[in-house]
Amino acid sequence: MASKSGGGFGTWFYGVLVGAVVGVGCCAAAALYITKAPIPFVNKVNQASEKINPIAGGMIPDPNKPLSETGGAPSNAPKSKVVTVEPPTAEQADAEAKLQQEQGSRFVVQAGAFSSEAEAENRRAELALLGFESRVIPRTDEGKTLYRVRLGPYGTVQEANSVRTKLLENSIQAITGRIK
Repeated sequence: MASKSGGGFGTWFYGVLVGAVVGVGCCAAAALYITKAPIPFVNKVNQASEKINPIAGGMIPDPNKPLSETGGAPSNAPKSKVVTVEPPTAEQADAEAKLQQEQGSRFVVQAGAFSSEAEAENRRAELALLGFESRVIPRTDEGKTLYRVRLGPYGTVQEANSVRTKLLENSIQAITGRIK
């Protein structure tokens, strides 16, 4: 007859006990290692070199005091002449805008030309997320259709260029064009 293998409860109990002792030992070693390591956030702030004077009402000394003792700018510094430039008046800006509109020029910003309509619609959706209203215009040339994504029309080249600049800031290549 074969003998019964294993000790039953005793073997199981001693195995758990040895495992717990080894685990506690590892935790204790890790805790000792961590507490002996230098702490990275200690003494990062420079302490004040001068003490607060309680007699002077607890006032902190003026950090700019050494600067005022030097006297500021040198006495032989050349005197600079200030020139004022008058900004263009609103009337001048209106006259320039009217002149451009009278000539019949209008400006658009093209934010891409794509061979597939899906790509053009994706760019249009991207522009909509940025707050721009655009439209997709198909153009067939020599049997090949391009889908152009355009913004505008704008009355002045300054308006069109400001929109183009905003698009460039958002990593969208764009060009300004004139339409009549």
